[in-house]
Amino acid sequence: MVQQSNKYRRSWGLFIRNNNGDGQFLRIIDYVTDAAGNGYYKWVAHENWWERSGTPRADDPKTLYNPNFFRIMATSLSDFRFLQWTPNYDRPDRPTVNFFQSGLHATVPPLYEVIDTPANSAKELPHVLARGIRYSGHPTEKILLPFSWNNGIVEAAVLNREMVTIQHRTLTLSATAPNTVPHVKLKNGDIQTVNSRSGKDDRLVYVQPKLPESTSHVLIKPMQQMAQSYVNWYIRKEQAMNGSELMRDAGTILERAFEKSENLEQYLGVKPAPDDLRNLQIALKATIHSNTDDVSAIIYNLMKQDDAIMSSFRQQAAAELADEFKQQKLELLEQLDVLQEQRETQTKTVRQLTAQVKDLNEELQQKHREIRDAQAELELQEEEQHKALQDLEENIALKIGLQQIAQQNRTLMEEQSSQHTPNEEQQLRSAPLMEPTKVHLSDDVQHALTQNLQALCCMLTEQRSKNNEKLTAFATQLCRTLHTTRLLAIDTAHVPAIANGLSFALTGVPAQHVGIPVDFSDFTRLEAFLNNSASPVFVLDNVFDTVNESLLFALNRYHPSGTIVILPIGSFANLRLVAPEVWQRVFYVPTSGMIELPVPSRPTLHRSRATFIRTHADSDAVLAQFDALRTTVKITPNALMMPAEIMALGHGSDYARQWVMPHLCLETYAYQGLEAAIALCQDRGNNAIVHRLTALINRIDHGSPTR
Repeated sequence: MVQQSNKYRRSWGLFIRNNNGDGQFLRIIDYVTDAAGNGYYKWVAHENWWERSGTPRADDPKTLYNPNFFRIMATSLSDFRFLQWTPNYDRPDRPTVNFFQSGLHATVPPLYEVIDTPANSAKELPHVLARGIRYSGHPTEKILLPFSWNNGIVEAAVLNREMVTIQHRTLTLSATAPNTVPHVKLKNGDIQTVNSRSGKDDRLVYVQPKLPESTSHVLIKPMQQMAQSYVNWYIRKEQAMNGSELMRDAGTILERAFEKSENLEQYLGVKPAPDDLRNLQIALKATIHSNTDDVSAIIYNLMKQDDAIMSSFRQQAAAELADEFKQQKLELLEQLDVLQEQRETQTKTVRQLTAQVKDLNEELQQKHREIRDAQAELELQEEEQHKALQDLEENIALKIGLQQIAQQNRTLMEEQSSQHTPNEEQQLRSAPLMEPTKVHLSDDVQHALTQNLQALCCMLTEQRSKNNEKLTAFATQLCRTLHTTRLLAIDTAHVPAIANGLSFALTGVPAQHVGIPVDFSDFTRLEAFLNNSASPVFVLDNVFDTVNESLLFALNRYHPSGTIVILPIGSFANLRLVAPEVWQRVFYVPTSGMIELPVPSRPTLHRSRATFIRTHADSDAVLAQFDALRTTVKITPNALMMPAEIMALGHGSDYARQWVMPHLCLETYAYQGLEAAIALCQDRGNNAIVHRLTALINRIDHGSPTR
C-alpha cells in the first residue's frame, strides 16, 4: 500500500478568472527544499492546463481552489500569490489551500514576471516604454523587461512595480520612475511561458528564486524627456559650486550644461550613447533658444533671483489682471440679468401651478363627498331589501327567489364598494393545477404517488437506468415527511408535478393553487379557505417570493388534519431574507437532479385505496437520531427535531440522511451563514451528496439558476 503524505506543499500560483464570476489559481511553480535545506523552484504548469485530465492526482493538482480567493484577489496588487496546500486524497481535484503567511522563520521567496517588449537593444528600450507596451493583468513586485535575446542569453531591465502604470491594456512608465534601473543577464532556459486559452495573454515567468548580480544600469527614459530635469540639476550643481555671482549669465551656464558629456554621465549614472547625447543637445538648445514669446521655465528660474526684473513682471501682470477682472465683471453682470429674467418667469409658472393644484384639491373633495353619498344610498337600499325579505318570509318559494336577487345585489354592492376602497384585500380564489383525468386505484399512497410521478414524466438524471427505483425512494421519503409536517417548500419548477401527483394519490382530484396578495395577513380567512377545499393539496404562491414573513410564521402555528400546504420557491436568493425559525416547521423537499419530460394529454393517474393515516415515530428513536445529528449540525435544538423524526421513521438509513441533509444545510445557512454551511457540505458524512449540497448553497448565496 502506498503511504499517503498529508504534509503541506508550497507553490506559486497564477490567478485565472472564470467566465462564471469565480476564479482559481493555476499551479505553476513548486518551491522544493533539498536535503541541505536549500530551496529551489520546480516548474509544474501544464502546457494546455485547461484540458481535462483522465484521472486527477492528489499530489499533482493542476489548479488550487478556495472559495475565499476570488473576494481577496479582487483588490490584490498581483495576479501571482505564494500558496500553501495539502493534498486531498478523497477529492484529488480539491486540495486544502490557503495563502502563505510570512513570519520570522519563513518568508515568501521572490518571483519575477517577464513582460516581453518589442525592443531589440538597450537603445530602443526607452522609446518602446514611452510609446507603451501591450499588457493586461497585475504583475509581480519586481518585473523584468527583456531587450536582447542572443545566443541563449537574455538581457533585461529590473523595475519595481510602482515604476509602471497599467491602463487600457497598456504598460507605461509612471511619473516618479527613475532614469536608469539595474541591468541583468539571464539564461533563456530560465524563462517559462504560462499559456492562455486565447493565445493572446500568455504570461512569462523567471523560474529561479534569485536574480544574477547586476553590474551595470540601463536607461529607461528617452533623452528628450530628461532635458528639463537635467538642466535644473546642472544649474543647482553649478550654483552650489560657484555661488550666485556666476549664475547671472544664464546663457553661458546652459551652453556648458551639454558641452561636457561627463556631466550627463554623472547625472544618469551610465555613459550615454552618442546618438542619445546628440538628441539631448538638440532638446537643450530648443529649450534655450526658443522662438516663441514665452520665457522657458529654466530661464525663469534664473530670473527669479533678480529683484528688479521680477518687480517689473509683477507690475505688468497686475495691469493685465485688472483688465481681465473688469471684463469678467461685465460678463457676470450680463449673466445676472439673464438669471433674474429666468427667475421671474419661473415664479409666474409656480403661481399658475399652485392655482391649478388648489382647483384640483377642491374637485377631489367634491368627488369624496359624492362617494360618501353613494355609499349611504347603497346602505339604505340594503336595509330596505332586508325588510322586504322579512315581510315575505311565509312564502318560501318567493323567499328563495328574492334571496337570490338580494345575494346578487349584495355582490354588486361589494364590487362597487371595493372600487371606492382600493386598499381592501381581494377575495381569495383558487384554481386547479390541471384538468381532471382518468383515475385507477392502487394499494397505498406511496405506490400511487410513485405511479403518478412516472405518469407525469418525472425523471431523476442520476442513474437513469434505476429511475423507477429512485422515484419509489423519493415517494417513500415524501410520505414519511408528511407524517411529521404538512408544510413543504419545493422548487417552483417541480411544484405542479409533485402537488398533482400527491393530490391524485390521496383523493383522485387535482391540487389547487391560490395567489397570495402582497403583505396578506388575514390568516383566519386563509385557514377557513384551506379547511373548506375539496382538494387536500394546496399551493400558495408569492409567500417566499414576496418574503411574507408574518404569513410564514402563521403557517408554522397551523396544524391541519388533512390539508397539505406547498410553498413554491421561485428565487432561492430570497431565502437569505427569511427568518431561520421558519424552517422549524417548513421542510425543504430536495429535488436536485429531477427533470420533467413533456406530459401526454390527460394522462392516467392513480388513487390509493387505503386512507393515509398520520403516524408518529418512537420518542427514543427520535432522540437517538437527534443526538446523531448534533455531532455534525451545530444549530439550535428545535431546528433539529423535525429532521430527527423523519430520520427515525426511516430507521436512520443512508437514504433518509441524504433526504434531510439539504434541509439541514439550508437551516445552517439561515442560522450561521455561508461559511458554516460550506463546512457542513464538506463533512465526511456527506461525501455521497456533497455536490448536491454545494450546488444548493451556491444557488442560495448567488441566486444561481443551477438545478
